[in-house]
Amino acid sequence: MNAPQPSLTALLRDGLRTGAATLWIDDEGAMRRDDFAALVVAQVSLLRRQGVEAGERVVLHGMASRGLAAMLVGCLLEGVVVVPVDAALPPARKQAMLDAAAATLAIEFAMQSPLGADGIRRVAGAASPQAGWTLDDLGLPEIAPDAGCYIFFTSGTTGRPKGILGRRGGLAHFLAWEAGMLGLQPGDRVGVLTRLSFDVVLRDLLLPVVAGVTGCLPPADAPPTPAEVPDWLARMGVSVLHTVPSLAQACLAALPTGARNATLRHTLFAGEPLGSALVGRWRAAFPSSAVYNLYGPTETTLAKFCARVPDPAPEGIQCCGLPLPGVDVRILDEALQPSGPGEPGEVAIRTVHRSLGYLDPEEPSAARFIVLDGQPAYLSGDLGFLDAQGALHLRGRKDHQVKILGTRIEPAGVAAVLQSHESVTDAAVVCVTNEEGGAQLVGYFSTQADAQAVRRSLRPFLAERLPAAAIPSHLIALDALPLTPNGKLDRARLPAPAPRADAAAASDADADELALGVADAIARVLRQAHVGVDEDFFALGGDSLAAMRLCAELEARLGVHAQPLLLMHAPTARELARQLQEAGSAAPAPIPPAPRTRWFALSPQQRRYFRTFCAGGNRNWGNMVALFELPDGVDAYSVGRALTEIALRHDSLCLRFGHDEEGAVRQSIVPTEDVPVALCDLSALDAEALARRIDALRVAEGAAEIALFSDAPLFRATLLVLPGRRRRLLWTVHHLVSDGTSQGLLGRELAARLAGRPWTTDAPPSMRDIAAWAGARNASAQAARSHFRELLAAPYRHRYLPDRLRCDDPQRCHAIEAAVRGTLRDAVVAAARRLKCTPYVLYVGAYFRWLAALTECDDLVVVTPLAGRAHPQVAQAIGDFINLVPLRVTGLGALSPGQLVERVRDGIALAARHQDFQFDQVLDELGLSPGADRNPLTGFSLNFMPQADGDAPGLATPRHADRGYRLKYDLLMLIRGWHDATHVEFQYRAGLLSPSEIEECFTDYCSHLEALSHA
Repeated sequence: MNAPQPSLTALLRDGLRTGAATLWIDDEGAMRRDDFAALVVAQVSLLRRQGVEAGERVVLHGMASRGLAAMLVGCLLEGVVVVPVDAALPPARKQAMLDAAAATLAIEFAMQSPLGADGIRRVAGAASPQAGWTLDDLGLPEIAPDAGCYIFFTSGTTGRPKGILGRRGGLAHFLAWEAGMLGLQPGDRVGVLTRLSFDVVLRDLLLPVVAGVTGCLPPADAPPTPAEVPDWLARMGVSVLHTVPSLAQACLAALPTGARNATLRHTLFAGEPLGSALVGRWRAAFPSSAVYNLYGPTETTLAKFCARVPDPAPEGIQCCGLPLPGVDVRILDEALQPSGPGEPGEVAIRTVHRSLGYLDPEEPSAARFIVLDGQPAYLSGDLGFLDAQGALHLRGRKDHQVKILGTRIEPAGVAAVLQSHESVTDAAVVCVTNEEGGAQLVGYFSTQADAQAVRRSLRPFLAERLPAAAIPSHLIALDALPLTPNGKLDRARLPAPAPRADAAAASDADADELALGVADAIARVLRQAHVGVDEDFFALGGDSLAAMRLCAELEARLGVHAQPLLLMHAPTARELARQLQEAGSAAPAPIPPAPRTRWFALSPQQRRYFRTFCAGGNRNWGNMVALFELPDGVDAYSVGRALTEIALRHDSLCLRFGHDEEGAVRQSIVPTEDVPVALCDLSALDAEALARRIDALRVAEGAAEIALFSDAPLFRATLLVLPGRRRRLLWTVHHLVSDGTSQGLLGRELAARLAGRPWTTDAPPSMRDIAAWAGARNASAQAARSHFRELLAAPYRHRYLPDRLRCDDPQRCHAIEAAVRGTLRDAVVAAARRLKCTPYVLYVGAYFRWLAALTECDDLVVVTPLAGRAHPQVAQAIGDFINLVPLRVTGLGALSPGQLVERVRDGIALAARHQDFQFDQVLDELGLSPGADRNPLTGFSLNFMPQADGDAPGLATPRHADRGYRLKYDLLMLIRGWHDATHVEFQYRAGLLSPSEIEECFTDYCSHLEALSHA
């Protein structure tokens, strides 16, 4: 059974009676514990002479000293509420604190710079012990644990100081826990470096009393600067230190190379995110010190979580650990509902050992004090998640977290990466508003090396470890980061970056004509007023889709040809221009016109589809079903006219198929006069019925085959009339005339036509021309034959999964769609930049790992489509241009995550180089006949589909669906990547897995993906 918690009075009284004989050491010498107890008696006597009663508020003005510490203890014993005010604060700040605290008496301990505030009575604190009196003579009052005991201030939402009233029981709870956790010995010494107006000063001043050890006080008139702190710690023999990371960074920056202090045994960090780079440097300087990471807002009384940091520290921001006894934590979403396991949300701290709240009942933040599951709780405003052990990991604040180019970013996490650079001694990252009104990150760093050289090395260093949007737009070198009196980063004193136009103009001065032209193209693609030649494409918001658009822009404007992958190695206009000049940038010749015959040959891609997917006749697995949002109130006629214009521009939508006299499939272009659009009125349905009806319509569209050999178009269009004048287009098209990229193109062009916007690009070539051009390329791609023959040589044996479940149609496509959690998605993006590959490589690698576990086979082939749009004239065309390529990985069980990523990356690169050699030709080389119901090479496929526009649709929980059509593969994985989320869809044969089993598959896949993200 747990012993009852001792009261604050009992902790202080017992601490004054027992423990190390010396309680305080300062420049005046040593002060015995019994002499300090007598000084406490003198301070209590002073309070009583001034008529101060329990519950009244008394200001303690000055710096940490023996006398002030004695008055602090005396006030707490008497039940008086203390209001510590640092003598170094500006007068206006002091006056605001006094006004908010409504104190009537100030005890002065800074006689050289006394408190000059209005409306308060001031007296000097007792200077010497009370002779002849002891604590037992005082008759100390019994004070309830729920009574107030101190007031500290944080920054208020209105600009005024926000006062927080501390609770006696909460303070006693923390002091008892810390003294017991550290297990200090009488010879330990606690360094007192915290400024008086910071609540952590209570740890510094009261721990020596409660734990029976010695406290070390710096000179009140000249406290050590950060550069002087290491020497002061060594000189005083400090073994226990509370500090904040910013102050520790500043101390280390001034420490001579190779300096060591073996006396410090415990370092307790709090107040700011603690990065692994700082931990490593601190341990190098203080090799005997254990390192702790404490967390707890002032509103919940000092710290409420503690983690002892392992050695070596995990990379990045350190875990905050488990809650203290009597404390519970919940992670809540925006609706204050519990987040899922491992999912981030707001940290809610449940404890009776809280503070008593804000002094001002009108303070807007007062709403953060709530009751959660019957117990008092505080909504911290901090974002975090709990790991499998229940330990808390913080990911910044809701009010500091920013969203840049759709990516949620925590500046503190970026700063932790910046600090890990070997030449950076300290760093900070803040978000500012740029000249266009958008958010951008600014990084500040200090270094003892050449600042310009370090700055040049930082951007590629960050690019390997962070997503593009998280790389600061500006990197500014400072001699030292500015700190507040409490040792925290002083954001107000950070210099603003120079206007981008000025910085860009300076960098453009020595740029050549091609670099300037590339910079202009980047500006147009990213919709920037101006881009300097040394500005990073990805830091400005560029992504893979923007890279494709940039390549098209360079082709059209400058006549140079570039591949998107080149930007990963040359992300600035200057670097890209240099690469183009060195490698040559001749644009491919325009696609030539083909003879205008009525019937013409299939493209290699269409031929492959007919041979492999239509080997047993046309099937509904060729259906591609999509829903497009349309303008409110639009009618079927307008939609039909817009689709007709698009079909005339992209004549793949006008294709018809037939057989020649030898039985070969041929195609013809039949211009469509008016695209028919069916109408389905759902406006009377409620939300639940509407969702069910739309799902049913999608299933029906997926199930109904589109006839291949007829006079009808190879698509269907239905206008859905929804409640509130909303409109959607239900669009079903055969894969022979469209692909995933084409679906996105059609959606964008449809929106543009309905809005009356003109075409922004030239019309693509006719499908007749593209088919002939691609056929010629395929005929010259025979050199790829040896690559695929070698890749798939014996002893490869293809794998299928056996049907296990009874159902009407075991081949029917069922699906589960789920979101990759945000932290995992960010880790994948960061790992991709670190490993110099795309996220696609990691998703494919995780698929291989998961399949190896599922099939118990370490030699697998996965087929994946490549876009097949390298030619700029094809990039913006609607049609089926994908090239299906096989990827093979052997020895999966013996590969480390890093080796697997490397193997997949190289395999994709080789497949891309040889992709013009079509999949049906690969089957011919292997002597495999296309199967009617299954891919003859493998049962597994993966398709990565980056989404160009808009936010990801909401997907809070996994969603199961019946797609209606049959599935050619056992398992088809679809990965859809938006700028703000990534969704994974597993399509599977109904006879293979149950819904609960496929949910386990998604969980297992994410575990493999996480393992690769740490490669």
